[in-house]
Amino acid sequence: MNVYWGDTHHNTYQHCKQDPPLGQVLDFARTHLDFYTGAYYTAIFTQYGLKDGAAAGAATGPSIGHAYEASGSGGDWQGVRIERLKPLEALSQEWAEFVEILRAQHTPGEFVTFPGYEWQGDATWGDHNVIFPQEGAELFAPTALPELYGFVREHGALAIPHHTAYLPGMRAPRWDMCDTELSPFSEILSVHGCSETDDGDPGMYGNPHMGPATTGGTYQAALKRGLHLGAICSTDNWTNMPGHWGHGLMGCIAADLTRESLWEAFKARRVYGVSGDRIDLRFTCNESPMGSTIAATPTRRLAVAVTALDAIDRIEILRNEEVIHTHCHQGTWRPPTGGAPARMKLRLETGWGPLVGELPWPDMAWNLDLRLSSGQFLDWSPCWRTRGQGVPVLSGDTAQVSFKAEQVVGAKPNQNGVILELLADPTAELTINGNGKTETGPLADFMAAGRLVWYPEETHERVQQLTGVAAGPSDRKDMYYHMSPKLKIHRAIPEAGTTAHVEIEDDAPVGDGLWYRVRVTQRNGQRAWSSPIWVG
Repeated sequence: MNVYWGDTHHNTYQHCKQDPPLGQVLDFARTHLDFYTGAYYTAIFTQYGLKDGAAAGAATGPSIGHAYEASGSGGDWQGVRIERLKPLEALSQEWAEFVEILRAQHTPGEFVTFPGYEWQGDATWGDHNVIFPQEGAELFAPTALPELYGFVREHGALAIPHHTAYLPGMRAPRWDMCDTELSPFSEILSVHGCSETDDGDPGMYGNPHMGPATTGGTYQAALKRGLHLGAICSTDNWTNMPGHWGHGLMGCIAADLTRESLWEAFKARRVYGVSGDRIDLRFTCNESPMGSTIAATPTRRLAVAVTALDAIDRIEILRNEEVIHTHCHQGTWRPPTGGAPARMKLRLETGWGPLVGELPWPDMAWNLDLRLSSGQFLDWSPCWRTRGQGVPVLSGDTAQVSFKAEQVVGAKPNQNGVILELLADPTAELTINGNGKTETGPLADFMAAGRLVWYPEETHERVQQLTGVAAGPSDRKDMYYHMSPKLKIHRAIPEAGTTAHVEIEDDAPVGDGLWYRVRVTQRNGQRAWSSPIWVG
């Protein structure tokens, strides 16, 4: 079977507004995702200002215009904002428009869409994303989970819990109410952070209102309760950037790229999550895939196959939430020296440079041309944080890659990247031309160390032109480095560093039942979490 990549929790229509139009967002989504389930957002904020403040008095009600303007108030406003269900007129109009856009984008074999919406109820049952196998259902937003489950069962839909590690009953689920036939898997990571445990990395700091993490709502707590709950990752962001690298992505192991095949895999829990890099993870127990429930046997053979996009650090196999085996991959491989073609992965990353409010730099575009003296470019994988990135063009021994970086506020990341897979002898020459700079050398050198490209002369000139500042011989020069956009050419990693196969046997008593699952960590911190396999 194949691994297909999708985002099942990209929020849309916040505050009764969708800008840019959702069709434009999906035009970009289909360039780098296989499937998409938009989370139509059913809530709206109503603002209440301080009684004696400039914004005195309470909002008169959930007026669409008022609530949207209130949410965008300046930093001098003080008060509280309360989330409520949108007016029925807005819900009906937006849901119909949302479903029609997804219907128009649905292209079996190329880009599969599923209509869905985010449900919050009265905030005490945990947030769930309702996903439908096809169009045709009206939106239903009751206050309680039992009512929602009845609707989900009637329409053959799913209800997926998310940001579960918050306080149960305060927008995190109460696991004692979870029906795993209707909620077969749960988000384990999103822009909120990692819900696997309450002390994981990254922590649940993505939303300062809703944190901190607590033990009772974690994914681990759900498994310890005996729930047969698979694991996925999804973005849960408002960036108009579905598939945002680093916010989480769902891998689905299915026969083909159709609604029917993906839905079968959803129900069977043949799903897993990655933080960003699209790690191919296959996990079986007695040859049954992740998500399975199998009969007890005296011994079980566990097999893990990983094809990563960077050097693998470790692979952990857990039984009943305890690590029973760790494969440390570092130190098990050496870069090939030459004499035969070798597969390798090369990561290019652009961004950095001036922040908003600093040096204007309107031209943050990168156009890179790569050429091998012998060999070929095979495939690519995106590491995109913003829309507007170009789809790489691979043609034999050449590749063209384009990026568009944005100036950002504060320390928010603005880097975009792409990973190229190539096949060539390590002695072959690689030349990278882009934006007036050239890096070249044998692939063996690119495997030995990363490289940095920046623009000191151009930055000096721009600073002086716009500010009149010119650094003298004794002045500090670090400011010019800070202001310059940069290209990082990461160390190329050969196939031996990105692939691993682990097999073990376990004869622990099954008792009333047990489960296994797998965690994969790359050296760059990117991770993957399998859905479990339950025994007995």
